[in-house]
Amino acid sequence: MKKIFITALAAGCLLSQMAVAQVKTGTGFGFKGDVKVSVETKGDKIEKIIVLEHQDTEKYALPAFEALTEEVIAKQSLEIDDYAGATYSSMGFKEAVTDALN
Repeated sequence: MKKIFITALAAGCLLSQMAVAQVKTGTGFGFKGDVKVSVETKGDKIEKIIVLEHQDTEKYALPAFEALTEEVIAKQSLEIDDYAGATYSSMGFKEAVTDALN
């Protein structure tokens, strides 16, 4: 009986330390309108960012959103430079991610 209790207690401790993934949305203002993102976090770590909606010119915005997503996840920070040629889209993206994290 003690062995089962100890095993159950150990399993409970491990489960309580495992981070649960959370998905939140946020909105920022880009070049032509709102940028809406979905941010998945696990504990304090940013796991995934998806741009759900935007009104910016795709030719400029999409490469910016892709590069910024990779950089934010790699650095685990929004302290990154704006994407050249898509400054306002970059600002809207970072504003939306900040909104989702708050």
